[in-house]
Order: sequence, then C-alpha cells, then structure tokens
Amino acid sequence: MDDGKNVAATLKGIREEIEILLCDNFGLSGKPGLEDEEGRFFGVRGLLKPRELTYLAYMLQMQHGIRFDIREYDDPRFYSISGLSEIVVEMVEEKSCKQ
Repeated sequence: MDDGKNVAATLKGIREEIEILLCDNFGLSGKPGLEDEEGRFFGVRGLLKPRELTYLAYMLQMQHGIRFDIREYDDPRFYSISGLSEIVVEMVEEKSCKQ
C-alpha cells in the first residue's frame, strides 16, 4: 500500500473513531452524517460545548499517546471532525518517526 492510501485509510479510521466517541459519550447516537454541515463542533450547529470538546481531546490523547498543546488548539482544523482527524494523524505519524 502506498503512503497516500495508508494516510487516507488512517485518516478515515480516526474520523470514524471520533464519530464513535461523539455518539458514545455525547448523546449523538442516531445522528448519522456528522460530517454534514462541515462537521463543526461549534458555530451554527453547536455540536459540542467547550467542556465536551476538552473531554473529547483528552480521550483522543489517551487513546493515541499524544499530547495537544497550544499549537493544536490554535489550529482552526481542531474545531471540525475532519480537521481534528488530520491533526491526530499528523501527531501519531510524528510520534512514530521519533521512536
């Protein structure tokens, strides 16, 4: 499998993981297509409250052995499902390169 396909598969897996976490922990079950409406956590749709987003970030950190810092929280991608997935994939890849 080439790197592009591997990254795409990893990204899809992380996105699905985030959607499962949202459904299991924040009462969003039965709401398919969380990527609809750009999958925003905040804004018009108001998917998550700040405290819930903090908890979601904590769960992702524990599951992937990563640590978000100010750079990630300041990244506009952090506040959408797709963007957060990209950030997690990047951090996991960076972590594996350091090992």
